[in-house]
Amino acid sequence: MASSVWAQLSALRIEDFATLPQTGIVGAGGNQGYMARVNFMADDPSNPTRFFVNDLNGPLYLLDKQSRQFTTYLDFNGTGANPGLFDRFYYNQGGFAAGFITFQFDPDYRNNGKFYTVHMESGTSGSQLPTHPQLDTTNYGLTAAIDEPGFQSRQEVLVEWTDTNLANSTFEGSARERLRLEVRDRIHPIGDIIFNPTAGPSDPDWRMMYVAVGDSGAGEQSDANIRRTPQLLNTYTGKILRIAPDANVNIATTLSPNGKYRIPTDNPFTGVADQGGVNGAVRDEIWALGFRNPHRLSWDVDPTNPNPLTNNHLIVSDIGLGTWEEINIVNKGGNYGYSQREGNQRLSSTFVPSPLPGVDTVPRHQICGGADFSACTSDGTTTPLYPVIQYGHRRSGQDQLLAGDAVSSGFVYRGTAIPQLYGKFVFGDITTGAIYYSDLAAMLAADDGNPNTMAPIESLGILWNDPHDAPDQGEELYATTATATEILGSAFPIVQSAYYARTGLPAGSPLPQTATVTGAYGRADIRLQVDSSGELYILSKSDGMIRAVVGPQPLPGDYNYDGLVTTADYQVWAASFGSTVPRLGLWADGAANSLIEAADYTRWRDNLVAPVSVPEVRGVWVLAMLMLCRSLIWGCHLAKGGAAQFN
Repeated sequence: MASSVWAQLSALRIEDFATLPQTGIVGAGGNQGYMARVNFMADDPSNPTRFFVNDLNGPLYLLDKQSRQFTTYLDFNGTGANPGLFDRFYYNQGGFAAGFITFQFDPDYRNNGKFYTVHMESGTSGSQLPTHPQLDTTNYGLTAAIDEPGFQSRQEVLVEWTDTNLANSTFEGSARERLRLEVRDRIHPIGDIIFNPTAGPSDPDWRMMYVAVGDSGAGEQSDANIRRTPQLLNTYTGKILRIAPDANVNIATTLSPNGKYRIPTDNPFTGVADQGGVNGAVRDEIWALGFRNPHRLSWDVDPTNPNPLTNNHLIVSDIGLGTWEEINIVNKGGNYGYSQREGNQRLSSTFVPSPLPGVDTVPRHQICGGADFSACTSDGTTTPLYPVIQYGHRRSGQDQLLAGDAVSSGFVYRGTAIPQLYGKFVFGDITTGAIYYSDLAAMLAADDGNPNTMAPIESLGILWNDPHDAPDQGEELYATTATATEILGSAFPIVQSAYYARTGLPAGSPLPQTATVTGAYGRADIRLQVDSSGELYILSKSDGMIRAVVGPQPLPGDYNYDGLVTTADYQVWAASFGSTVPRLGLWADGAANSLIEAADYTRWRDNLVAPVSVPEVRGVWVLAMLMLCRSLIWGCHLAKGGAAQFN
């Protein structure tokens, strides 16, 4: 439902949706301290009553949408006494993304039962073959590991699964290994896989898989040969790849070097000549390059004009090193600059940011072969592409409120629950738990080659009824808290409350892991997800929760969502009186009973002549909320344990 009316949105209403089974250890350090490392969620394409949900610690669950109960469909953790699939599974130490990283359904899943997973293994000892009582491994086909520059310590594995009974609650069928990538570290792995949702069975992009491959930490190494890895056409890391899992596609392909998948011949670098010799072959799978940690991909298409060739956009969230967090529009053959660029700044060999040169270029078609990747060639220079959204780490000269440590997943909102967000890109910061949005039209306009053009960012509060309040306080408004040394986003105190309730640890205990911008408070560790209807969910690892975004935060009687109750709201009510559907995306249903009626007029009238009442505010942007309190005659106070009150 598109809306031709846009009004400022200040907060989202959320509800607890499901609590994942605990796979972490209360009070443990590192990754083990998260209650459940929930990472992805997706509708079951064959059954609308359930989600698939993964936990980095190993399980792939089915989640019943009605009962909110979890069933283990597969478990990747076969280490030690664990009964799962892989005895070399690597998950519980160090790197934040180690473990069972992601999954994705084949576009033709309902007919062929195929889905794909990515997991991490230790590169030392043990079997590479999965073990499962209902798994046929006859044609599993182990692949040789592909080396990347530098010391290799981990392997990232892409597996294709074929379920022969989609109605079942556990897996039964076969599997085939498609790619095994040997990398230098446990960080920045293959973070996401996605198919173009606009492509149908007759389209050129049908069943083409896009693979976001992080740089495994290469771009922050002092060794220049390793550091340039994200820029090289003869390496996979720091790239977005485009491959066909098999030959059942509509365009010409060639067989991959390992013989397990196909490479489209229309990929952008298939015509670049190999350098020859050791490690000198161009990786024809590359679609775009120059990324650090492109850990999330999302694809947007405007349903009012779903042109698969011109009106759809692949968007990547790329976690920065120490200066900028990035959102990029992915263009075919694009070079996004890392490790020579971060955001719209140059990055020195010692990782110090500085202004871009007057004419900004990086080597074009760079290949560094030889045993140590030091024998380099390039074909002139090219101008790198720049983010359309970026925010900083609270460095000098950066915005001190719109800041964080690591950009989360994001999606262009195409649901119906929040008309004000339609066509806006909603994302967050992993560690702080801040929720942001930006206008898609502004993002597309910023994809203009100008490093100084950025889409504006807005911050969102959260309206939530804490089930752990005693006595129940009802819904409360949570917004971002900023001090001189830390920022805690609007989701952070929500995750804290559930974490304390679940672990029994005292309030004030830090959340698991550490970060720079959140300081000693730990990490909320949030991700965003959308369902098949385009509605938003917030996933959080520290407390192991899934929460549904169910609507906007309305002011009573504010029917055009402009933050004020005026005669304009009466006009919205009058124009839709008696209706059961929104008008122009605006919904004058103050009683929330799906009917525009006289009671909605009364709500508008009463709030037109009286001060607007809002929920109690927990945690605020101190200066901004003070101004808002003055302008709207709100009574506000800070979060539990806050340092000040405004009356």
